[in-house]
Amino acid sequence: MADNLPANRNDSNPDEVIIRDSRGHELTHYVLAERLLQVEYSLISQEIRSEPSSETLTYILEGGFRGFHKYTTQELLDEWSEVEDKFWTLVDDDSMPWEPYEEDPLRSLPKEVEGHPV
Repeated sequence: MADNLPANRNDSNPDEVIIRDSRGHELTHYVLAERLLQVEYSLISQEIRSEPSSETLTYILEGGFRGFHKYTTQELLDEWSEVEDKFWTLVDDDSMPWEPYEEDPLRSLPKEVEGHPV
């Protein structure tokens, strides 16, 4: 049987901080990939509720999807730059599809710091 799975191009050390988000949290490749999953799931879920089908899900199923955990660091950072605002909207509106990954710095912060969402 042919192996049609996309190659794993993750080029980071598991404990390496690859970015500091706009709110100052240091993120590893894994944590950033988990955040991107939250945004992508939220988009697909919203499309399914408001449209006859999800263009995002169709795109993924038609062309295959490497998976954020298999992205290179640069691919992950490029994707994050496009959706970080959406991620913070989900956080601030308390509309994350599920709790952040256990190693995400958001898990160790209170819901609000000095009256402002984290």
